[in-house]
Amino acid sequence: MLARGKPFQAVLRRFAGGRSRRAANWQPTGFQRRSYAQRLDEDDSVLEAEWKRQLLSWKTLGLFTIPVIAFGLGTWQAQRLKWKMELLDDVNDRMHRPPIPLPLRVSADEITRNEFRRVLVHGVFDHAAEVLVGPRAMEGEPGFIVVTPLVREDGSRVLVNRGWIRRELKDPKTRPESQLDEPVTVVAFVRRAPRDNAFTPTSDPQSSEWFSIDVPRMAARANAQEVLLDAIHPESVTSVLHDARNGIPIGTPLQVDIRNNHLQYLITWYGLGVFTSAMLIYSLRKPLTAAARIRRMRDRAGRFL
Repeated sequence: MLARGKPFQAVLRRFAGGRSRRAANWQPTGFQRRSYAQRLDEDDSVLEAEWKRQLLSWKTLGLFTIPVIAFGLGTWQAQRLKWKMELLDDVNDRMHRPPIPLPLRVSADEITRNEFRRVLVHGVFDHAAEVLVGPRAMEGEPGFIVVTPLVREDGSRVLVNRGWIRRELKDPKTRPESQLDEPVTVVAFVRRAPRDNAFTPTSDPQSSEWFSIDVPRMAARANAQEVLLDAIHPESVTSVLHDARNGIPIGTPLQVDIRNNHLQYLITWYGLGVFTSAMLIYSLRKPLTAAARIRRMRDRAGRFL
């Protein structure tokens, strides 16, 4: 065995130094370089093929339809918003015009053209033909809508939605102040017949159960014209409290609020379209090549070194 003295240590240093110099000066051969490049190209080919397959899949088609539908609905709501704003301007103009006498005979076209126009109508209420529609709630309190035929000077009749009463005052005997037989002049809005929704029960006139204001059937029952008027109630807190307490129907306020939620719907649909478009673009972005991934790894490693 060799003695472990200075000569042996010198041999080890020369051997280690030679290996270090060879490792530092090592370069891959052409075959090795080609093999590594080919492997990178194969990886890129697999990734690109997978990306193209995903791009043309039914899943991508389904995801693509979401923003298309969302933007389409947003555009439709924009058109509806424009239409609603024009309608509100027209209705507001009609509401603030001076009231006019209601003609003795009113056609359906005149009702449509003059909806929310204030009119004056004179006559006597036929309380015997009164109809209660409901239940209806006002500020959380249950009650009913009172619809009463008004007999005019020539004997013709129109339907007047007099307003809301509390449930406890359903019986006409409990509200004598609302059952006067004197001639009255009513200021009211001209209204079209309201539409029932799918959740409204069917009214039963035989048992006097009315769940909606069915103008044709009510008019036929009372031998009246198919004309509906919404009586306008004075905008006074004292008057409202007095009438509610004594069973006098609380009519429609002078300023009617018509719902307009189209701007909210527009923002919702366009926002959903932008969000889903961003998700679709992110999920379908083309994958990086192997060289680009290596550069990114080197850049990230350089920031920590």
